[in-house]
Amino acid sequence: YIKLRSLSTSIINLLSIKILNIKECSSLITLPNELGNLISFTTFDRSQCSSLILLPNKLKNLTYLTTFNL
Repeated sequence: YIKLRSLSTSIINLLSIKILNIKECSSLITLPNELGNLISFTTFDRSQCSSLILLPNKLKNLTYLTTFNL
C-alpha cells in the first residue's frame, strides 16, 4: 500500500492516455498542471480523494473530457 501524495509531471509523456482513475487516493494532495495538456483525456475519476482540494487550472483545456467524477 503506497500513500501517493502527488502525481509526477512526467505524466505528460502519456500522450494517448484516455482514462485516469485516482479514486480513493486519500493521501493525494496535488495534481500537476500538465494534466491539462493531455488532449486525449476523456475520463477522470478522483472520487473519494479527500485531501485533494485544488484542481489545476489547465483542466479547462481538456476538450474531450466527458466523464469527471468528484
